[in-house]
Amino acid sequence: MKLLPNILFLCPDELQATALGCYGQSAPTSPYIDALAAKSARFSQCHTVHPKCQPSRAALLSGLYPHVFGHRTLQAPLTPSEPNFARILRQYGYQSVLSGKLHDVSHELQAETYDFILQSKQSRTWETPENTLPTGSYWVGQDPVNADDYPDINATHNAVEWLKGARDPTKPFFLSVNWHAPHPPYGLPAPHYGVVPREQVTLPPQDDSSNKPAYQAELQRSYGTDRFTPDDWREIIGTYYDMVRMVDTQIGQMVGALQSSGLLDNTIILIWSDHGCFAGQHQLVEKWDTSFYDCVTRVPLIIHHPKLVKPDSINCLIETIDIFPTIFGLIGLPIPEGIMGRDHSPLLRGEPFEERPYVFCQGGQELEVLSKTVAPFSTPRPCKAYQMKQDALWRNRTINARAKMIRDHNYKYCYHATGFEEFYDLKSDPSELMNQASNPSFTALLHHYRKQLIQKLVESENPFPLQSFLEA
Repeated sequence: MKLLPNILFLCPDELQATALGCYGQSAPTSPYIDALAAKSARFSQCHTVHPKCQPSRAALLSGLYPHVFGHRTLQAPLTPSEPNFARILRQYGYQSVLSGKLHDVSHELQAETYDFILQSKQSRTWETPENTLPTGSYWVGQDPVNADDYPDINATHNAVEWLKGARDPTKPFFLSVNWHAPHPPYGLPAPHYGVVPREQVTLPPQDDSSNKPAYQAELQRSYGTDRFTPDDWREIIGTYYDMVRMVDTQIGQMVGALQSSGLLDNTIILIWSDHGCFAGQHQLVEKWDTSFYDCVTRVPLIIHHPKLVKPDSINCLIETIDIFPTIFGLIGLPIPEGIMGRDHSPLLRGEPFEERPYVFCQGGQELEVLSKTVAPFSTPRPCKAYQMKQDALWRNRTINARAKMIRDHNYKYCYHATGFEEFYDLKSDPSELMNQASNPSFTALLHHYRKQLIQKLVESENPFPLQSFLEA
């Protein structure tokens, strides 16, 4: 009996789409990914549904928006009562394996979701006040740890060894490899640091935060980004690109392992990221829960299979919760009732498809929770920049009040629970520098997108318990 296709699921953490050559990056960051993308379906407008790691990953595994089961921050992993496509694949006979960052399911659910969890070493240097760049940059530069002990390199090694050894050849596999990079701190060991020439780093345009959401000025103040020189920014962004290049090398090794094992012809390779990163855009570093700039929400989505997927560049709006049903549609498995993601597999086969009218993203917390914000340095954090991030929230807790976004090909609208609005004309202002929410020329459009957001909030309410037993 012919096996269902294998699935190699590759997730760098905090990778903005435009950091890759196949999405327009001119610096040499991604030769292996670019070569694969040329033979794959590449979605040019894939957006995350939450700009934070765990909520985004829980949403992808469940096919549901993060608010449905309360995945609005960290320490809120997927639970046994929720849809879980890795667990469902096991029920259809897949070996389910995770290598690297485990950031999606609760402890009691791990054994139900994965047959193997390949633990990586966790040797990594965090930003210290002694760094040569200003404190608050998240910059490490060349990490002094040994490359063989670096968690990302270890995760790749473990995944390759599993393919060669522990894999059951009588079963298809779902192998999820999750790298920390290019998530800050911006640093990595030799020989990977300094690979991208700093003179090839293009600095983003300057952004005036006076008509922008409050988090922008508060984070700039806490991090002290006004002290960063152009050379500082070039080094920070260049190190981020080095991390992208390192992950690109790991992806090249994973694809090479499939090829050498004779598995490439029956394996779906999927590359995505949970969210992007400021990496210097809007004079910021890292990310923020209520930021919906494209550098944070727009992520790569590349899907490859030599027979099932037609190579193409697809300019279709797609959300990360659509990945679950799209994979199931591609391999011919029934899509569970109740999930909110849409099956885009017809596009992968080159068939007609009616795309989403817009993508939706959300973040932040309720004000009563934010009222309990703890002071900086009251809780141990891995690096000084995270304390400075907490300083911004301690000083102005409304900067993380709940917020929602919708975006189509032309415009982006964001609403913050404080009443602040953002509206961007993406055709004339792709860098999102000019907030047009208070511009009278955009009043009619602003009203239209407000209504669209209200409609989306109604549509995205919790669908459980399913009521399919009711008469129409």
